[in-house]
Amino acid sequence: MNEPDGVKLKSLKKYYKEAYDAVRKHNPSVYVIMSNPLRTHSKVLLSFVQGFDRVVIDVHYYNLYNDKKFKNMNAKKILIT
Repeated sequence: MNEPDGVKLKSLKKYYKEAYDAVRKHNPSVYVIMSNPLRTHSKVLLSFVQGFDRVVIDVHYYNLYNDKKFKNMNAKKILIT
């Protein structure tokens, strides 16, 4: 699911867990990509995926809609937020 929006975090985690299990059933070594929900903190899924193997969390920021937030940031500052 790309950029989930308007879904409760509990439901999203259930969906991702079921998707992760389905992928692992067929291939234990591929990476599973989960997308951070829009309008949430970029680290909201980190504690959820700690017990998973080979998971990537897709997080990207839209500076088009919030220029003030990103105007004086560099890549290191963005990763910390």
